Amino acid sequence: MFGCMKSDPLLTHIEKCIAGKIKRAVCSGNKKRGILKRTVKIIICVVLVAAMLAGTALCCCAYPAASGSDVRGKDVLNGKNWMSGIADERYLCEINLPGTHDSATAYCRNTTENHVKLFGNNVFDSGAYAKTQSLTLPQQLNAGVRYLDLRFSPGEGELLLCHGNNEKAAPVNNAIKILTALNPLLLLLAHFDRPFLSLDIEFYAYEDEACTIPLTCSSVLAQVKTFLRENPSETVIITAKKENGETEAFLRLFREQVEKLKSEINPATQEPYLYTENGRGIYSKMPALSEVRGKIVLMTPFYEELQAGDMLDAKNKAGQTDFMGMTFRYENHWSVTAGRKMKYIESFIEDYSTGMSKDPAQHLPYANVLKTNASAVLRQSPYAIAMRVNDSLYAQNKLVHGRYYGWIMGDFMTEETCSAIWQTNHFAIDDCCD
Repeated sequence: MFGCMKSDPLLTHIEKCIAGKIKRAVCSGNKKRGILKRTVKIIICVVLVAAMLAGTALCCCAYPAASGSDVRGKDVLNGKNWMSGIADERYLCEINLPGTHDSATAYCRNTTENHVKLFGNNVFDSGAYAKTQSLTLPQQLNAGVRYLDLRFSPGEGELLLCHGNNEKAAPVNNAIKILTALNPLLLLLAHFDRPFLSLDIEFYAYEDEACTIPLTCSSVLAQVKTFLRENPSETVIITAKKENGETEAFLRLFREQVEKLKSEINPATQEPYLYTENGRGIYSKMPALSEVRGKIVLMTPFYEELQAGDMLDAKNKAGQTDFMGMTFRYENHWSVTAGRKMKYIESFIEDYSTGMSKDPAQHLPYANVLKTNASAVLRQSPYAIAMRVNDSLYAQNKLVHGRYYGWIMGDFMTEETCSAIWQTNHFAIDDCCD
């Protein structure tokens, strides 16, 4: 999963090589030509590593609820209310449900104008690997998205939405500092705002296209609550993770938000905005849709510390994991090209999709999570891959009505791609009239 890249032996090896070259350059300080040649070699090496790291680390916030007697047919359903057509008894995991990966990246920016810079000039578009959505969060919800993937960084008294972590760039940035300090020319250029290399892979999310208003946890939850108040038949699953910063600061700030969600009442349902299981914060069983209408279902790796939610831990590649008392099979190969990703998706669908019972009381023994996003650093950006995958999967109608696929998350999701997913569900009015 993006943001979860571990230490790479290749990067460690390159870091050692860079350090060795710097040491040899310093030791031969009386040979000007030797210093120049070695400096050029070091620059080339560092730039290549920086470009690779920048991409990899990034690819790596008063209507009655529907019930069995007032569910709607597909002819009156849209992105805002499509869950109102699904029977109360159906488990949440048994719904074909659209979601987004790195949901808050419609408007994002770093400190280097979304590029890796060499002597102040753009050499690599790192922003192309940070941006994974074109719709804002309210636009996503209105388009039909019901699963949000939110990444946070503790700010001053507030959690900020972000994507990327500069800790992963530390080896390269440390080498840059050493090289600059040892080379008078590079030191002079840095003084005049022309540093040898500028590498920043922390991108922060904003509410506006001009990137002037930071997107915060409070504002995101306010947007979700507004949506649920206006569309109480729906539910929104939120994954909340710490992307960077201190864990203690994240927990302190996010705990405040969780407690507010527990106590704040949705006036359309007269129940709290946060779903809790019979008053318990930690989830142990899969709820029926009737239990979560008008509410937020929380997923976070800190559910034990917060005493709220649970975590669906879908690691890189594919496998299975437990969540809310169910076994989920998942597809999550994220560091691949579009062609390879489609093969993984098609294989997952062939192996794990199944017929969906029209009887909502007939439950499945397992659940699916299909993540369609991917990125191939220096070859294909998330956008390039999403365009090919989304066209192949949705525009060519590979998803069939009445088949169970599970929760499907992707990049650059639109109203059309979301509709292609949610319309595959059985809807109560249609089923009872067959």
